[in-house]
Amino acid sequence: MTRKEKLQAIDPKKVIVFDTETTGLNIGGSRRDEILSLAVMNLDGDVLFCDLLKPSERKKWPKAESINGISPSMVKDKQTIVERRSEIEPIFKNAKLYVAYNADFDLGFLRASGLDIPDHQTFDVMKEFAKIHGAWDGTHAEWSWCKLEDCAAFYGYRDFGAHDALNDVRATAHCFNSILDDFLFGEPRRRPKRVKDEFGDSYFEYGDEEFRSIVCSGYAAALADTEEHTNNAPSANEVQQQAKDEKDSVDNQPDRNHAVPDRRNTNKALVLIGSVCVLIGLAITVLGAAIVGVPIAILGALLAIGSKGRK
Repeated sequence: MTRKEKLQAIDPKKVIVFDTETTGLNIGGSRRDEILSLAVMNLDGDVLFCDLLKPSERKKWPKAESINGISPSMVKDKQTIVERRSEIEPIFKNAKLYVAYNADFDLGFLRASGLDIPDHQTFDVMKEFAKIHGAWDGTHAEWSWCKLEDCAAFYGYRDFGAHDALNDVRATAHCFNSILDDFLFGEPRRRPKRVKDEFGDSYFEYGDEEFRSIVCSGYAAALADTEEHTNNAPSANEVQQQAKDEKDSVDNQPDRNHAVPDRRNTNKALVLIGSVCVLIGLAITVLGAAIVGVPIAILGALLAIGSKGRK
């Protein structure tokens, strides 16, 4: 069985999707942050746990509050996660597969809070989508990670109210199912290497142009699908094909076919300007200012005659 088939063979009730909202990003240590909210749902859509949780030590978290909207007053009458241990631990112990967006973050916080969370097979949607998205992070030598909102939008799931634990869980479940259905899933993920061209400029070489084009076309097709009802923009493939067609059309015609009409129009304008200058010069000469009029008339005549003679 392929990895995809093995994942799909797991009982959906044994696949749990979970997300946490926290007071910050520090897992463990003397300045550790704590969990403010936990949501867990199985792949059938049954919500197994969803509630706010009171930190045992932290009293305020203004930066995190500005993101997740959970204030100290909202959790002051709630229980701590340790007090809810008997409800939460069995959910994780009975699961066969963990699914989360940045699973290391959520599992790290759950374990740091004192819960006994066993090691189970884990599907990190964030890391799997990074391979499909196909943007290479040369600094960290890995595929670039995207926000959950970007991954969800890629698969047509928008405006779900990010940074609410249950909303994020539902979006993550949607992305998980979408990735399993994605035609790229199961393809070998090739790491590009940095090489230099003959001019000494470095660039990333994927070593497999066919795979590279599959990644690009898959991304473009997904974007085109999600944007279809908003701007009806052409996909990257369509734009590339249109550009190619235009280039072929230009290449198949002599350059002069495009240049001559513009040059002729320019010549006519110069002849007209030269003629006007001649008339103005003669008029000034008749009025008694020959020293000014004659040069203008001569210059106008030269301009008109010169432009008219060009091919």
